[in-house]
Amino acid sequence: MKNIFSILSDELEKDVPLAIATIVGTKGSTPQVQGASAIFSTYGLIAGTLGGGILEAEAQKKADQAIREGISILYESGLDAGISDAESAICGGKAVILIDASPHKHLNVYKSLKTSLDKRQPGVLVTIIDKKSEGKTVINRYWTGQDVSDTSVDPAIIKYQEEINACLAENKAYYQDSLFIEPVFPYTQLIIAGAGHIGQAVSHLSSLLGFEVTVIDDRPEFCNKEKCPDADHLIIDKIGKAVHDIPKTQDTYIVIVTRGHKYDADVLRQCLDTDVAYIGMIGSRRKIRLMREKFLDEGWAIPSQFDRVHAPIGIEIGSQTVQEIAVSICAQLVLVRSQKTGRQHKPVISAVILAAGESRRMGKPKLLLPWGDKTIIETIIKTVLQSEVKHIVVVLGSEKDKIRSQISNYPVIITENQEYQKGMLTSIQCGLRAVPDGTDAVMVLLGDQPMINGPVIDQLADTFRHTDKGILIAVHKGKRGHPIIINTKYKRDIEQLGTENSMHDFTRKFASEILEVETGTTEVLKDIDTPEAYHKEIKYRRLS
Repeated sequence: MKNIFSILSDELEKDVPLAIATIVGTKGSTPQVQGASAIFSTYGLIAGTLGGGILEAEAQKKADQAIREGISILYESGLDAGISDAESAICGGKAVILIDASPHKHLNVYKSLKTSLDKRQPGVLVTIIDKKSEGKTVINRYWTGQDVSDTSVDPAIIKYQEEINACLAENKAYYQDSLFIEPVFPYTQLIIAGAGHIGQAVSHLSSLLGFEVTVIDDRPEFCNKEKCPDADHLIIDKIGKAVHDIPKTQDTYIVIVTRGHKYDADVLRQCLDTDVAYIGMIGSRRKIRLMREKFLDEGWAIPSQFDRVHAPIGIEIGSQTVQEIAVSICAQLVLVRSQKTGRQHKPVISAVILAAGESRRMGKPKLLLPWGDKTIIETIIKTVLQSEVKHIVVVLGSEKDKIRSQISNYPVIITENQEYQKGMLTSIQCGLRAVPDGTDAVMVLLGDQPMINGPVIDQLADTFRHTDKGILIAVHKGKRGHPIIINTKYKRDIEQLGTENSMHDFTRKFASEILEVETGTTEVLKDIDTPEAYHKEIKYRRLS
C-alpha cells in the first residue's frame, strides 16, 4: 500500500491539476484523525480520505474551487449539528482543514519524501501556512529526515527542531497557528511467504490495513499481479532463500502460509534469529508441536526463539473459510502493531506438576511405573517440555529421593513439599512459590496423568492467551478435569487458603472468572490411582 504522499508524487507527474486536503487540527470527536489527507481532482476523489460523509463532501467542493481559482484554503468545519439535522454532521467536534491548491509547486519535496520511504526512512513534512491580508493562503512545504541539524536542511525549519523531534518521537502531528508538522513513517513491512489462497486473501486485506505487502512464492502461476493485485512487491524464487535475502527490520512482520510444512519449516529457519516484530505460521496444533520438537532436537532454535512464533496463526474467531482465516490473521497483525513495543506480549506460562502423593491405593510409587519406554512421571515431563509452556516445576513429597533420581537429568525445577500429607492444596501452594519470576500463569498438572498429550496442553495455553478469564479448566462434555491454568494474580488468594480449605473453595470464590475449555477427550478426566486403572490404560494403549 502506498503512502498518500507517494501517490501524490506519482499523480503530479501526470501534469493534471490536483489539490490535497489535510486535516491539520481537530477538537472533540471527528471522523478522521489529525494528518488524514485526500487527493482531489476536478472530477472528484483520487486517493485517501478525510473520513467520508458530509465533511469530505464539503472538502471536495472547496478543493474543486481551489483548483479552478488556484487559491489554497484553510477553514474550520463544525461537526456539532443536532440529531434531527439530516444535512449536517453530528460527531460533536471540529476539524481544521488545509486545502493546497498548488501541490505541484512542491513536487521535489514529495519526490524526496517518496525516496525516503522507499529506503524505509521516516521523516517529517513541515508545512508553513501564511494567510495573507487579501484572503490568500500561501503554503510552503519542507521535507526532512530524522537529523534536523543536518546542513542540508532548509534554514526555514531549523528553528522548529524541538517540535520536529517531538513529532518523530511520539509519532504525532503538531499544529499551531501557521505551522503544521506531520511525521511520516514507512508503512509496516509485511512479508507473506506463500501465494496460495490464504496468502492472496491476506495480501488483499493487509493492503487495506496499511501494510507494505511483499508476497513470495516459487510458482509464477500463483505469484503474479492477477492473483495478488494488492501486493506492492512480488518475488518469484525459492521461498526460504527469498525470505533469507530480503532485508528485515524491527518493523517487519512475517506470515508463513506456504503449501506444505516442509516449506513452512524452511521459511521459519530463516526468521527465528532475526529481530522482526512478528512471525506467524499456519498449521494445526499437532503440526506446530511436532515442528517445535524437531527444531529443538535439531538445534535449529532454542525454546525462547520458537516461543516468539504466533502458531497456530491468527486470533481465534472460529474461522473456517479462507476469507475468515485471513481476517483472523490480519486482526492479529493489527493487534500486534498496535502495541507500543511493536510486538505483542506473549504471556509466560509455567507448569507445576504435582508429584508428591503417597500412592496409597496403588501400593507402590505409581509415578515410577513403566509407561512405554519411560516412567509415568518422565512421560508427563517430556510432554510438557515439547509444549508451549516455558518453565516446569515438579513438586515432590512421598518417595522424593527415588523420583528425584529418576528425573534429575530433565530441565525442571524440583521443589519439596514438607506438608504433602496435608493434601493437594499444599503441593499447589508449594509449586506456586517455586515458579520463576516473570510467570504470568501457572498450569497445574497431575503427575499421574501421562495420558494428557501436547495438543491439550497447547490448546489451554493458546486459549489463555486469547481470553480475559483468569482461570481455565480442561473439561470433557461439561465435566471438569485437569490440567487447569491459573493467572498468577490469584497467587496470594491461593496461598492464604488454610488446611481446612481446598481448591474447590478457591474456584467457588472466583466462579465468574472461570473459563471451561472443551478438550474433546476423556483423558482430562482420568488419572491412575489403582493397579486396575494402570493395567486398563496400558492395555488400551497397546490396542490403539
